[in-house]
Amino acid sequence: MLSSPNVHTDQVLHNIYFRFQTIPSSIGQLSYLTNMDLKDNGLSGNIPMELFNLTNLVKLDLSYNVNYDGNCTRFDGTEKEIPTSNGLEGMILDSNIGRLEYLQDIDVTDNYFSGSISPEIGKLKQLGRMVVDNNVFKSTVPDEITQLINLKELWLSMNYFTGGIPENIGALKSLESFSMWENEDLTGHIPDSLYDLTMLEDLHLFRNSFSGSISTQIGRLTKLKTLTLAENNFTGTLPTELGLCQDLEFLRIEMTDIEGSAPKEVCDLTEKNLFSDDRDKEYFKADCLEDNVTMVAFFVCDCCSSCCDHV
Repeated sequence: MLSSPNVHTDQVLHNIYFRFQTIPSSIGQLSYLTNMDLKDNGLSGNIPMELFNLTNLVKLDLSYNVNYDGNCTRFDGTEKEIPTSNGLEGMILDSNIGRLEYLQDIDVTDNYFSGSISPEIGKLKQLGRMVVDNNVFKSTVPDEITQLINLKELWLSMNYFTGGIPENIGALKSLESFSMWENEDLTGHIPDSLYDLTMLEDLHLFRNSFSGSISTQIGRLTKLKTLTLAENNFTGTLPTELGLCQDLEFLRIEMTDIEGSAPKEVCDLTEKNLFSDDRDKEYFKADCLEDNVTMVAFFVCDCCSSCCDHV
């Protein structure tokens, strides 16, 4: 049976108290628990249904329970860690998640959680941070996620999500960081409402199948520091209005169909640390290598820190 030093007074379960390889069903007896922090603990097995009896939970951190052994090289030259063992499984975001109405922070990064995000997620009105990167979720992202008006950080990367960005994403007025990179089957255009996220600092959409052009409305995201759009089907040109994002530090548009040239207004951001004199630091990367036949670059850029072939 699971126990903590004092079940009735201790509200935090940290991995220093946890000596199990799996999460036992008796976890549901810790009714006073508000903070469950079991990250990087080598846990495996399915999540017990009794976990959802912990209706006082404010923070749930089950991240980084997969063990890795070395790296492999992807086709594009980047490194990817090889999972070897452990990792939690099950449907952590099914309809039962709606029972944890006091939850403010959930992080399940680096596990084998699967299934879908239930529309019940919309009941977590106090949720400020949701990070589910590097799992095997496979579903569309429900519209109900846009009801989480206190959300500041939403990371859904490295899964198998399908469909597109919820049309009403702009309802998340407090959102500061939004990541959906490397889902591959995500499609469609960037919704117009996304440009209502004026608190947004980080936007990661790369390595998907998004299409359409980048709206001039992107200039409204004046707090933006990081914008990664690479490895998608985006078309059109880079809007001059991007130059209004005076805090921009990192911009990736390579392996897209964005053509034309880098606007002067964007190149003028050099004094705001968008670019680096160190060519190993890819602050602004685009398809600006000259074609071997035509000797013309697909995207003309005099201020890029790194150039790729257009493929």
